[in-house]
Amino acid sequence: MFPFPRDPTRRGRTDPAVGSLLAGGMAGSIREFYGHTVTFVPEDLVYVERLFTELRTEDGFVGDEFTLQSLGCLIGEVLVQADGGRWSQVARHRGAPDHADLEVVLPNGRAVDPFQAAHDCADGGDGSSVIRFRQLALAS
Repeated sequence: MFPFPRDPTRRGRTDPAVGSLLAGGMAGSIREFYGHTVTFVPEDLVYVERLFTELRTEDGFVGDEFTLQSLGCLIGEVLVQADGGRWSQVARHRGAPDHADLEVVLPNGRAVDPFQAAHDCADGGDGSSVIRFRQLALAS
């Protein structure tokens, strides 16, 4: 797993600004390689969902862990910019030491994990959809 940059003021914790930075990097890569301009609106999730489908083969998802984490950041950044969420450090530890330790906290108070949404879509399981992830996250 790709280690996220850590917040120097909080030992071992991921800086919440990393979510927006990696999302911007992924948006630039998508524009460069696929010609789609990401503007962090909900409609961009349709494109992201199609990317997951196109990058899945019989052997699994062709992207690496950094790609998955960056796509997770992009999903999260849509929730931040379009839906009024904010990146936050995870209050509870949930994963390997290199885990992002980030979540998006929405105005409804719900904290959601866009990285898990990216992993679920990459796995291609039944019902895995970034569009559905957003709908559930925003439901009261």
